Amino acid sequence: MSASVQSKRILEAAGLYLDSIKEKDNQEASHRELFRFVQWCGPERIFEAISPSEIGEYVEQVLGTGTSPQASVRLQALKEFLVYARKQGMLEINLAQHVRVRKSKTKTNSANQLNLQEVIELTPEGHAQVVEQLEKLKSERAPLAVQIQKAAADKDVRENAPLEAAREQLGYVESRIRTLEDTLKKAVIIKTSRRGKSKVVKLGVRVSVKDLASGKRNSYRLVNSTEANPSEGKISNASPLGKALFNRRAGTEIKVDTPRGISRFEILKIFSK
Repeated sequence: MSASVQSKRILEAAGLYLDSIKEKDNQEASHRELFRFVQWCGPERIFEAISPSEIGEYVEQVLGTGTSPQASVRLQALKEFLVYARKQGMLEINLAQHVRVRKSKTKTNSANQLNLQEVIELTPEGHAQVVEQLEKLKSERAPLAVQIQKAAADKDVRENAPLEAAREQLGYVESRIRTLEDTLKKAVIIKTSRRGKSKVVKLGVRVSVKDLASGKRNSYRLVNSTEANPSEGKISNASPLGKALFNRRAGTEIKVDTPRGISRFEILKIFSK
């Protein structure tokens, strides 16, 4: 992650955006939509770790094909939030461009063949983390079902906030379970050597770089967007820095396009682990 990007948790970023909205009506509509989005992603996740594929999945799974009357309104609320986040330097990637209504997909042999060929490369640690997250989410199903049952027992369901919150949370949990199960079906574990250096930057390797403007040195590990976590030095191969680093050799100078301009780095060392 570029040093210019402000590392924020998604719940914090949503709060800053809602505070910036002046019109009360717009704030209420945006609050409802962002509540759904934050719960779906996970309130404690680092905002920068959200990938374009996850935005597309949210649009597809939660908003559907856009045929419902409120679909366009909900899409617009999410898009405005992502535009705000990019302008404020919270994101390197323009995620707003991935918020769009998708046309219904027709099942064809070629499409099915493409899906079968799709793979997600994960490090051994990343694969283990996905398995752990999946088991944790599955364990949350029963307690949430009990919460819903208790909240639904309230006869006045018109303003039943606990019931709505429990349903929203269960929806998020079920969505994440489907996502993680799909990830594991497509997962291929990257084999990394235990010692020595790698000749070029690739998935799973650790790379040391120097910011040519400030002289500051940082170490990153290039991973799939599924296991990216900038706070732990794990950057996505889909991020601007990740794309610039990929397949480059030590000693190479690279340019990275960030929200605050072009940054230049030198690749110092590449390690297999």
